[in-house]
Amino acid sequence: MKLKLVFILVIVLSISCARKTLQNEDYSYYKREMEKYKRQSENKKPTQKTTAKVIKKPTGMGYLSAEEKKKFAQLLEVSEESIQNEKLYAAIKEWLGTPYDWGGESKNGVDCSAYVQAIYRKAYGSELPRTSIQQFYLDTESHFKNQKYLKEGDLLFFRLRNEDRVVSHVGIYLQNGKFTGSNSPHGVEIVDLNNPYWQDKYVASARLLNIQ
Repeated sequence: MKLKLVFILVIVLSISCARKTLQNEDYSYYKREMEKYKRQSENKKPTQKTTAKVIKKPTGMGYLSAEEKKKFAQLLEVSEESIQNEKLYAAIKEWLGTPYDWGGESKNGVDCSAYVQAIYRKAYGSELPRTSIQQFYLDTESHFKNQKYLKEGDLLFFRLRNEDRVVSHVGIYLQNGKFTGSNSPHGVEIVDLNNPYWQDKYVASARLLNIQ
């Protein structure tokens, strides 16, 4: 009988100790997790502040001065608020007035396709082929004819002479019926697509950028 009582007592004490140990372990675990969470929260605070500053920074700022933005608005005959992609116009600004030079690729002289290639590289980070015909065939599924669907950044293809094969000239559409190109003999300029000369030479447009 005494042995039986001793055995029961040992079992009860063992269960009690196990529960106490489990409770201590659980508490220690949660305590560690709470301290870990607290440290992580404190570490996140500086990062959140930095991120917030980046998000609040106005996009597109720093590429054009107020006077330059006004100049482009006048050239395109639009409001200054319409000049949203300052990076694009800043890239164009660097080339405006550059003489036309067939085969040229520098500020001393540039042809139409080299100019378009340079603008796409600087403004969009996109690499186009070197010649207008290569740019035309780059993605034929992107072609469209109707000019009412044109958006800023679309490529415009022209055939300047009847003997030219398919296309021989390229430019970049901007806004309000205006486009930029390196046009012989004037060089890099912004001109009116609705001019009868360009309408007569127009072949097609292409949207190579995913512009919404």
